Amino acid sequence: MANSDIYKKLAERLNYPPSEYLMKILKKMATEQEAAILLELPAAPEQLAQKFSMTEAALSEKMDEFMARGLTVSTSKGPRLVREVTQLHDASLASAKKYIDAELLDLWKEFYEKEWRKHIGEEWGKMQRPFARVIPAWKSLESSSQMSQGDVLPEENMQTIMREAEMIAVVPCSCRVPLRNCDAPLEVCFQFNKWADYAIKRGSGKKLTLDQALEANALAEESALVHMQPMVTSSLSLICSCCADCCALIDPGVAYGTVKNALLKSRYQPVIDPEACIGCQECVDRCPFIAIEMKKFPQGKKLKGALIAENCFGCGVCVVGCEAGAINMKIAQAA
Repeated sequence: MANSDIYKKLAERLNYPPSEYLMKILKKMATEQEAAILLELPAAPEQLAQKFSMTEAALSEKMDEFMARGLTVSTSKGPRLVREVTQLHDASLASAKKYIDAELLDLWKEFYEKEWRKHIGEEWGKMQRPFARVIPAWKSLESSSQMSQGDVLPEENMQTIMREAEMIAVVPCSCRVPLRNCDAPLEVCFQFNKWADYAIKRGSGKKLTLDQALEANALAEESALVHMQPMVTSSLSLICSCCADCCALIDPGVAYGTVKNALLKSRYQPVIDPEACIGCQECVDRCPFIAIEMKKFPQGKKLKGALIAENCFGCGVCVVGCEAGAINMKIAQAA
């Protein structure tokens, strides 16, 4: 097989056209022999070792390395190549720092800005149902006078989620690490239970105590990051803390008007009190969904914050950042 064919086939296995930008990434991330091994997965270890003239011990070491580098995932049937570019992006760029150098980061940034951003922005529009949901910022619910503890469901309560988790780990944000388009904290994306154990074992995750997890969660909310949870599994797996500038869902989804296809809104919506609003525009700056504008109200000439309800996802980051206490959360949708 020609060298170029190996990487083209690898791109096809990742369900993406073999673009020049992705080719650069794949060639950086895997040697020709490594790419050939990856294309054989899943496979019986003894057969794989024989095919590539390796001892089974050497092959086992290579499989562990692939997992640590985010090229494969562990399954009950053994190592398996990640199936999509999005998975490769998330797994590899949340790996231990020793596997990520400046060249690799620059290659992912180039790929995203020149091609992938537009591609996934359009792909979100083809989705029949969202694959992730917004979890409201805990501080936005806690500080809202209209809310009571009984209103909040356990799966909407970040504190309850963390208190009930058996294990919590934090991993670097795979979107902010390569793009570097904002100064939001990098290590506030959470993995739970067996996912946390997996991240820790492959060297990409740092185990947190409950107090540390709650502190990291507070930092994420203060930094205007949106809690998003994939809905592809029924068990608790991970919750990302996402920004508007780097997130591979929010950034292209908002830019191409397709975010509603990929992301499910929370049950909540902010209510802005124009009398209490001081017109600082902090809510406008913090909102990742362009759901707040400044406008004049009949009772005065000063611009005040006003919600664009159809754009709002109920993340609550505007409430957390409102020093005037002019924004409260309310339930907008029945459970």
